[in-house]
Amino acid sequence: MTFYNFVLKLFRAFTKTFFKFEVIGIENIPSEGKTIIAANHKSNFDPIFVACAVNKKRKMTAIGKEELFKNKLLSLVLNKLEIIPINRENPGLNTIKRILKYIKNEYALVMFPEGTRTKGEDFSDAKAGISLFAIKGKAVVVPCTIYSSYKLFSKAKVYFGEPISLEQYYKQKLTSEDHEKIAGEIMDVIKDNYHKLSNGDL
Repeated sequence: MTFYNFVLKLFRAFTKTFFKFEVIGIENIPSEGKTIIAANHKSNFDPIFVACAVNKKRKMTAIGKEELFKNKLLSLVLNKLEIIPINRENPGLNTIKRILKYIKNEYALVMFPEGTRTKGEDFSDAKAGISLFAIKGKAVVVPCTIYSSYKLFSKAKVYFGEPISLEQYYKQKLTSEDHEKIAGEIMDVIKDNYHKLSNGDL
């Protein structure tokens, strides 16, 4: 058993034991090809929930803030899981190249477009990076909505919407404002699905 599969098994045991965990729309994740999974972010449990929801359907990696890597033990675990550290204010060319390489190698890249946790019913604006990486990497974006109170033994739902293709932008010269607009449109889908889950419509 690889270290990744071992950790995934622990995560699944955790969610099964402490939450009423439900996954909806898993069929919307392509079984192959360049893919980014974009999710809302309200709790430290979110990466665990997404990993458990995708399970072994795709090999995954994720982007994590570089501050997490300052803890030596946590850094060791994150590096073994191939999590990519990023400076949220200035990603750097090497980081961007590394992210695009993982996309090219058909890892499902998990991103939280808001860039940080936004608690409660509110959402933060999506950062331009989700658009940049999807278009540069020629990847579809699967909107992922996590809905939970995050209280132990409560419901935790992970909903995957239909893949969003950004192919119409591949040959266009886009500005930072363009990428922010596209990122916002992706985030709007995630938010819309959140409200549908809240109202019991999904």
